[in-house]
Amino acid sequence: MDAANKPSPTFSGSGTNDPQAGQQPHEMLRTAAAHLEKDVQGRLQELQQRDDLSNVVTAIVTDILNAAVIKEALPRALDTLSAHIRFDRMVAIEVPEHENSKVVFTWSSPGLGDGVDIGKLILKRSGDSQVREWVRPLRQGKPVFAARGMVIGSMREFLTEAAVSAVLLVPVMVGGRFWGQIGFDDRKSGERWKPREIAALKTFADFLGVALTRERFLNDVRQRDKLLQTVTQSAAAIVTSPYLHEAISHSLETVAQTLDVDRMHVLEIVPGTGGREQCLLRNNWQREDVSPELDTLLRPMSESYATSVAEWMAPLRDNHAIQGHVGQAPDGLKEYFERLKLLSTLIVPIMLDGKYWGRIGFDDCTKERKWTETEIGILKTLADLIGTAITRERYVEELGKANTIIQNSPTILFRLRGEPSFPMVYISQNISLFGYAPDELLSSPTLYQSYTHPGDRTKVQSTMAEMLRKNASARTIENRMLISTGESRWVETRYTPVRDTNGRLIEVEGIMIDITERKAAEEKIALLARTDPLTGLANRATFGGRLRQALAAMKRGTAPFAILYLDLDRFKEINDTLGHPVGDKLLQAVADRLRTATRKTDLVARLGGDEFSVLQSDAVDSFNPSTLAGKLVEEVSAPYHIDGNELRIGVSIGISLASADVDDPEIFMGQADKALYRAKEEGRGQYRFYSGELDQEARKRAALTADLKLALERNELELYYEPRVDLVSGKSVGVEALLRWKHPQHGTLSSDVFMPIVEKSGVMQEVGRFMLDGACRKMAQWRAGKTDIPVVALAVTLNQTKRGREFVQMVKESLKRWNLQPSDIELDVTELVLARTTLSQSSVLEELQRLGVGIAIDDFGAEYSSLDYLKTYRVGRLKIAKSMLVSAAGNKSDLAMVRAIVKLASELGVAVVGEDDDCRQIMNEIAGKSDPVIRPN
Repeated sequence: MDAANKPSPTFSGSGTNDPQAGQQPHEMLRTAAAHLEKDVQGRLQELQQRDDLSNVVTAIVTDILNAAVIKEALPRALDTLSAHIRFDRMVAIEVPEHENSKVVFTWSSPGLGDGVDIGKLILKRSGDSQVREWVRPLRQGKPVFAARGMVIGSMREFLTEAAVSAVLLVPVMVGGRFWGQIGFDDRKSGERWKPREIAALKTFADFLGVALTRERFLNDVRQRDKLLQTVTQSAAAIVTSPYLHEAISHSLETVAQTLDVDRMHVLEIVPGTGGREQCLLRNNWQREDVSPELDTLLRPMSESYATSVAEWMAPLRDNHAIQGHVGQAPDGLKEYFERLKLLSTLIVPIMLDGKYWGRIGFDDCTKERKWTETEIGILKTLADLIGTAITRERYVEELGKANTIIQNSPTILFRLRGEPSFPMVYISQNISLFGYAPDELLSSPTLYQSYTHPGDRTKVQSTMAEMLRKNASARTIENRMLISTGESRWVETRYTPVRDTNGRLIEVEGIMIDITERKAAEEKIALLARTDPLTGLANRATFGGRLRQALAAMKRGTAPFAILYLDLDRFKEINDTLGHPVGDKLLQAVADRLRTATRKTDLVARLGGDEFSVLQSDAVDSFNPSTLAGKLVEEVSAPYHIDGNELRIGVSIGISLASADVDDPEIFMGQADKALYRAKEEGRGQYRFYSGELDQEARKRAALTADLKLALERNELELYYEPRVDLVSGKSVGVEALLRWKHPQHGTLSSDVFMPIVEKSGVMQEVGRFMLDGACRKMAQWRAGKTDIPVVALAVTLNQTKRGREFVQMVKESLKRWNLQPSDIELDVTELVLARTTLSQSSVLEELQRLGVGIAIDDFGAEYSSLDYLKTYRVGRLKIAKSMLVSAAGNKSDLAMVRAIVKLASELGVAVVGEDDDCRQIMNEIAGKSDPVIRPN
């Protein structure tokens, strides 16, 4: 019924269906008040339920944090959570990059008992195209829902086989990256979960992902330290044991158990018949429930996979370890893995005198695993030590056959007379290994003492003096000895006193063993524990230890110091575009420049990825750190020439000065990290100092991030429209859509305040869709109302252009939905977005141009000022940066630049526009000085 023809309300009469008909006004007021009270109570109940969920999640998180092992606390936590949110089963799945997904935890409510192996079922169904399409939004940080009654095809089969009515998948984001997903199953109702419940489950999922990642990192560190200790002990046993075969077998068994592998073997490669090489098994070990598969391992390879295996093993001859995984192996190599019944393996070469002797294999038959560079480095050191020990044993065996084992063994025997000067009375012939003649030493009995390294003479003299004591026992020491070339060798020397029946010292018998190789291996293992394997710089653990020492020393009155926290700019683009080998070489080159630019008293470390840190000593004030930071920015930003490519990157630096009120290394590093964040926010390629206000900003940013996730749900984002004028003609050329956030506490916020948070919080896609669809809807309204708006422009971020065809499709859908032409909208892109889009070789902007969408450059002159973009992207409009216009008003160089831009734009048919009257006024002021920049038509 038309509004004009509706009957007037009445308050009397009978037979009406209106429950309020016939009521007196005061009765109607009471009724309205009752409805209002009911509505208020409903809203209060909703808020109370949301607070209750928040308290439950907080309690669960606290419980998990206090647990020694996270997975032991999870069942208890899920029992509690399922009592407040409807679900019967939970499955956590990790989705690593370049690896297969894996189930890390499953839980079912007590009494579920459906017999479904849900983890196995999910992994089996993950390859289905319909399932893949369903879970695609998870990587964008969006939960997905499915009910059995709402889906068909393979999705319905999946839910039926899983014995659930509805399932909710919640993405797990760790450090802004997609870690995996957690599924919550409902076997009964099939109803949707409420927004507050989804938000609570998302918070729980994100925390669980971070907690599991952190626990895994700590376990890896403990595993590495345990491996280092095991290999160090094994090295000592192998070098000193008289039974080398048993020592190697026992050591490798211990190492294999520490690594948690299923099978281990040592193979020697020897020439065989017909020119083929033959494998000889020297040592092996396997778990009791694992087959050794020795026949397959030792027999010659068949032609079906011999070529694939030979190519895969080729790097061993160049002293490079290799690893393989059945899931990633080509067909020929996969056949070899299947015959050996293994899922993954690490093979480390054994080299003798620079030649390939054989290999050590560590096999996993029950799981696929990746070996870290640190583990490989430690095991290569062990392999080198085994090779040296085998060489020495064979040398000893050959000498034994010649019946000269005593005089020619690496063990040097000597005897000293038991008097204070300890003259030498006997030395075995093999002292010649050190370049000395026995006769020369015996003719000058105390000459040998001068061959002890000056730094160890006090130790040796003290040990010899101990021999003169009546009750002294045998002593063993390690010291350096100078050989005839002037070099030093480490030796282990054992002194045994020989006494007569009265206890008088008659002689001292000595045994000297060259342990130089063992000491080198120990030093190499210790170095691996302290340094980053790729760059050779100090690692995070070493840097943390040095930082704690520096803080403690400063409390005792030493000079203050500073921390410089470095993060490379644009490194990820090079790494993604040219590949990880080039990226690794670039990181090594950066490390070399950091070493050169710093002093020996400063400590340079690689913290991980493209993050570095410098501990600068004697930083009395901010002058020294700022000078070093400026130098580092200049050095790192210079061009690199790697594999025929000229590469350019930058660096942003955060600086924190040590102060007496901060004694926690984590807090100190956090201050430098906040300063680094400020440097990146303000344009990169620069440095910033930490200050107290950064803490306030960080808290404000964290609060805004939390609020932002609910802003779309609460309809707090709005679009405003600002006119655009041609700076030459003054005519209106359209409007620009500007995003504003009507924050309930902070009032209206401009996009400059919260868009950086949007791009990092995982909601950029939703916000971009909101802006695009809102601008198109408004343009359609103007068209319907005959309002003459030539075009509506809106800003596009790098995050959106990276989505490629997905973003293009979004634009097409919005235009179709509101019945608009592509020329009705214009996309504003900054020079930074253009530069990175060009670098990544993305065609998204070209596709939009071919579609008919206008492309405009925003804030031209604020970044690169590349005039080539005007031609490359056939730009329709150009908005000169306001800062450039202001500068041109008082600077001849900038004035000339503005003239050139306007002139070139005019010749290319590109309109020069401004966002407000201030821009036009500035242009008019510039034009009024001497020669005008713009002449009126």
